[in-house]
Amino acid sequence: MASASSLQARLSAALPQGVDVVAYHISTPPTSASALFAPVPGQSEETTHCESHFLAISSPQRDDVKEVIVFAIEILIFTTQSLTTLFVSKADSAGFSSRLNAPRQSPSVVAAITATFIEYLLGPRLSTTRVILSLFARSQNQYLFPGSIENAGKHVLDDCQLIKWWCRVTDRVLRLYSDKTDPPFRSTAHLVVPGCDKAETRAFFPASSRQDLPSDPVWINSYPVELLVADTSRPPRHLVPRLPDDPKSRFLDDLDGDFMDNGGRWRSVKNLDQFWEMMSYRQECSAGRLVGFLWLVFSQGQTSHASLADLDQASYMGNTVAALAQESLPTPGNSPLGEDGDLPVQPQPLSELEMIGELTSPPSSSPLERVHEELRNGSAEESTARASSILAGAATNREPSQELSQQYQETQGELVLDAAQYQTLMNHLLQTDFAGEELAAANTKSWIQKALELSSIPRFGIPIRGRYVVAESGGLEKSALPQVNVLTGIRKKRKAEAVDDGTAALDTTPNPSAPAVNTLAAGLLRKKPRS
Repeated sequence: MASASSLQARLSAALPQGVDVVAYHISTPPTSASALFAPVPGQSEETTHCESHFLAISSPQRDDVKEVIVFAIEILIFTTQSLTTLFVSKADSAGFSSRLNAPRQSPSVVAAITATFIEYLLGPRLSTTRVILSLFARSQNQYLFPGSIENAGKHVLDDCQLIKWWCRVTDRVLRLYSDKTDPPFRSTAHLVVPGCDKAETRAFFPASSRQDLPSDPVWINSYPVELLVADTSRPPRHLVPRLPDDPKSRFLDDLDGDFMDNGGRWRSVKNLDQFWEMMSYRQECSAGRLVGFLWLVFSQGQTSHASLADLDQASYMGNTVAALAQESLPTPGNSPLGEDGDLPVQPQPLSELEMIGELTSPPSSSPLERVHEELRNGSAEESTARASSILAGAATNREPSQELSQQYQETQGELVLDAAQYQTLMNHLLQTDFAGEELAAANTKSWIQKALELSSIPRFGIPIRGRYVVAESGGLEKSALPQVNVLTGIRKKRKAEAVDDGTAALDTTPNPSAPAVNTLAAGLLRKKPRS
């Protein structure tokens, strides 16, 4: 319930005053899942855990007005030893946002809820090595609410509008973490729109990107493969994640079905550039609409992103040093008895810095050299077993199970279901009908009752009252408006106002109600000389 209260406080602070909603947050505990990246032939899949988070927002019941779900979003979180990926699986509105009675000048309620929920799930996980927020923007009539396209209040954005909307919403989260925050972060956004060149893709970037230094851009037109995969020399099928219900995942499956040799290479697509070029010809990306693929990358304590290979190497070395340090400390279990049956004199324990110094001093100046030393001493079987034990201990220490459990507990839903129950509840929602308020209200009630039935809890749903005060200007300060260069107050020249040097007369009297502008002073415009 603590996590629910935290989400409640965040949503309350983000929603405008006068907006009352009920939030339904459902989650599943981390469970084993298929790896996002296909393993190289002959290698096992990377250990991966997945947890699901679903947030539904409804307009509360008032007198004779029934409760109706107005918006919902699903986010899946995949965790491996070196990478945490938050994937926005689905987001959809039901066409009843007007029931929230938001102030006329207030920002988008749906955008505020979306950004807040993403940041709520993202925050506790930013302490891990590398965190990715991934999504694809594809315009569609309905995702979560069958029949909702028939509601007059549902505003479906076209492909370009939807990509820009997601860029603006995620930029709010991105700007929360930078080199100026404590702790500092290197945070970048990477956008790929198959079929669009770099100039066309930049048109989708949020307005804030124009304030970033060209030498250090925050928004980039690229697929950040080196930030997602440790070995980028692998064939392209091993460099692109397979996320649920994702257009590129379906393309990967089709390429695997056409041809794949023993080394995991395709016949038609040889590299990532060809993969993204071919994506532009897929029906999902070429049937008169665009699809945007977006990745937000967060690296804590860095001024520039290190490749995942470098991070993996640093993590491996650090954990191996810790394992070797533990092995080097004498204990009753590994200290042999003396000839008289007495324990030898126990040396004083070393400090952490002294241990590192001992481990990094010659002749063994690195963990790998320590392994080689073990192999050189004793019999081959004993040495091999000893070296394997050291590396296995380091690998065990790198398992994120305890940290993953703590992260989940901080953000678990008000209602916790297992994977099977969660899927049952999602299927129930996808089989409802939200065409019209009467059907939507009936199916909202049906979905809530199904959740209570699966969980066996007496009540479900957290009421939230908005506290955000909306400024008269709609939340946008005049100082934030871009400065423009215009000619103001130009009047037709009159004979009495003709100036001896032939310049046109400009009215430069400032207008106190107009935004600050740069004006051209008199004397800079000259008449064309008569021939």
